[in-house]
Amino acid sequence: MLNRRDFISGAATSVGAMTVMSSEMVKAAPELTMSLNVIYPNHDGAKFDTSYYRSTHIPLAMKVMKAASVILIEGVPMGSSAAPYVMIAHFQFASSEAVTAALAHPAMAEVRADVAKFTDIKPTVMLGKSL
Repeated sequence: MLNRRDFISGAATSVGAMTVMSSEMVKAAPELTMSLNVIYPNHDGAKFDTSYYRSTHIPLAMKVMKAASVILIEGVPMGSSAAPYVMIAHFQFASSEAVTAALAHPAMAEVRADVAKFTDIKPTVMLGKSL
C-alpha cells in the first residue's frame, strides 16, 4: 500500500505533472457505462470558439441527450507541437439504450446545426464502453 509520505515524496521529486499510483489503486469501472466521445481534430487555421462551446453548445447537448455527465478535454500544445485535438467531449451514459435514445432524439438536429456556430472542424464521433 502506498502511504502518504511516499506519495508526497514521489510527487515532489518528479518532473512535470505525474500521478503516482499503486496497482492496488487501479480498478475497473464498478459497472458498465457507455460514452459518446466527440473529438475535434486540430488543423492549421482551425476555428473553435471555446467560450460559446462551454456556455451554449454543451448545455444544449446535455439538455437534449440527458447524459449522466460530460468531461471536456481541451488540447494543449506539447512543446513546439500543436495539440492534435482542439477538444474532446466525453459524454457518459448509464447504458447503451440511453445512448441510442439520445442519438435518436428529434432535437439532435438542433445540436448538430449548432456546431457551425463555434467551429469549422468536422468532429469524429466514437462510442465507447467502460471496462
